[in-house]
Amino acid sequence: MTGAKKSDPMVSELAHDSAAQVRHRMANTLQLLSALGRMRGQKAPDPETRRQLLWMSDAVGSLGALDRHRQGLFVDFSAYLDEMAPIWRRRHGGAAQLRLSVQPILVSDTTASTLALVTQELVGNALAHAFPEDRPGRVDVRLNRLNDTRCELIISDDGTGFDPASPSARERFGLWFVRSLAAQVRGEFTVMSQDGSTAKLVFSG
Repeated sequence: MTGAKKSDPMVSELAHDSAAQVRHRMANTLQLLSALGRMRGQKAPDPETRRQLLWMSDAVGSLGALDRHRQGLFVDFSAYLDEMAPIWRRRHGGAAQLRLSVQPILVSDTTASTLALVTQELVGNALAHAFPEDRPGRVDVRLNRLNDTRCELIISDDGTGFDPASPSARERFGLWFVRSLAAQVRGEFTVMSQDGSTAKLVFSG
């Protein structure tokens, strides 16, 4: 009986290199699409069209940045947050500070993509809406491991707050979008508003 064929280390290495090159090209393509979307959005005459194009551009750019923090089959999401925090701060302007308190956590590709979109949405909305008339304030992003299987991502601010149950707040803060993303990582999403607002996503990681 013929034994199982052993894999050729050279073939495995070439396959790994090829996959890495594909991911790198994809990341470059996403960054290019993000730049094109932002250019088109800035020229759009209609405010709502401009807002939607810029949002999509930011989302694509956020996903493209994940590849720079890849470690083998995983993504260092804490390092990703370190890179993106000053970008989000510059993008939205205002007087509010953005602070990070993150533990080193590696997550899968799918989880990293979902968390990137969730964080962009929540941080962007806090910076854009929680501090009217450029009042000073603070947005905190925390990433912690709870145990061997669960982690938590918390975005909080000391802004004006909102009523999570009101139709306007649900639309403005994109809660429907975040809740749908949370389900993709078997997450539990909660949001509270008292002396500011706090959104928490507990997910598998």
